[in-house]
Amino acid sequence: MKRLGLLLALLAVGPVAARADTTRLNHAQSLYLMRCGGCHGIEGVSVPEVPTLRDRAGMFLCSEPGREYMVRLPNVALSLIRDDQDLADVMNFVAFKLGGASAPKGARPYTADEVRKLRASPLDGATLARMRQGLMQQYSKGCAGL
Repeated sequence: MKRLGLLLALLAVGPVAARADTTRLNHAQSLYLMRCGGCHGIEGVSVPEVPTLRDRAGMFLCSEPGREYMVRLPNVALSLIRDDQDLADVMNFVAFKLGGASAPKGARPYTADEVRKLRASPLDGATLARMRQGLMQQYSKGCAGL
């Protein structure tokens, strides 16, 4: 009974103010954490079986096929993030924030319209593997090699 009283007292106080050193996530970061972070890691670093995004994801913005690949991945195109602007924001977080220096200078951010068009044709397994292999061979030289 004492615990219930303490809980009710804490609830009556209202929301607890965040400490100054608390990390606040924006909407795109929160969506990434909920829908992508479980596999790709909360900071974009994952187990070997799952592609690491940290300092790598931005390289796909080096070419149009790479841009398309990122959104046409089945787990992206068919994501539970149904709003195209929300998904564009998440993809920009992945490419520019998690991707860090791997994103080429001057790369343009994804737009809701671009995401809507690309996610309408998700990649299938064979096409995905073939496209990824080709992109990785090109990107092994870096963006400047394209």
